[in-house]
Amino acid sequence: MTAENTVVSTAAERERFTVFGVEFVYLGILGILTAFAGWITENTFKAITDGVIDARFHTLPFISAYAFIPFALHILLGSADNLAVFGKRLFKKSTLKSKIASNALTYVICCSMVFLGELGVGLLWDKAFGVMLWDYSEMPLHITKYTGVIPMFGFGTGVYLLFKFVHTPLLKFTQNKIPFNAAKIIVSTLGTLIMLDMLSLIVQIMFNHEAVMLWRIVLR
Repeated sequence: MTAENTVVSTAAERERFTVFGVEFVYLGILGILTAFAGWITENTFKAITDGVIDARFHTLPFISAYAFIPFALHILLGSADNLAVFGKRLFKKSTLKSKIASNALTYVICCSMVFLGELGVGLLWDKAFGVMLWDYSEMPLHITKYTGVIPMFGFGTGVYLLFKFVHTPLLKFTQNKIPFNAAKIIVSTLGTLIMLDMLSLIVQIMFNHEAVMLWRIVLR
């Protein structure tokens, strides 16, 4: 590579859109994987509790809302061992004590995000369009029909474990193994389809005041 090509390459890298030091497209790849993992997780939960699996109100096997989780975790937490909110680290020195405190705060934030996220989304669709997407009323320790202690700690623990042990290694893996241009194509195509699927669901709820379940399989 010539010096001129090196300068052009460096300039192109500087123009890449980043979110607190990480290229947007790689967080987008994690968002796509998380949306798929969310679809699998919710169906696993439904299979265990209700004996059914279904489309989860989507056309594609992705729950679009989950795609935003890697972005939220990266922006609000940074690292489980060294908490960073909006890129600013809470602990100046990395010690055993700071790591324990950082992980404890991370866990609390993950559970809080699940609690507030479910409550906010559930109430939004309920109050704005009269649609109930889920109901925890018959679940022990529920707090309104849209959230409760069990899903808060259950999903919150899952989010914490994924962030602690999967998020950073997977992010580094995608950065090392997927070329930037390939990642950009994946996010611009599959990511766009997932967002269009979410938009379709929103429009459907707004005009029909219900979300249609395209398919359902009864396991028992």
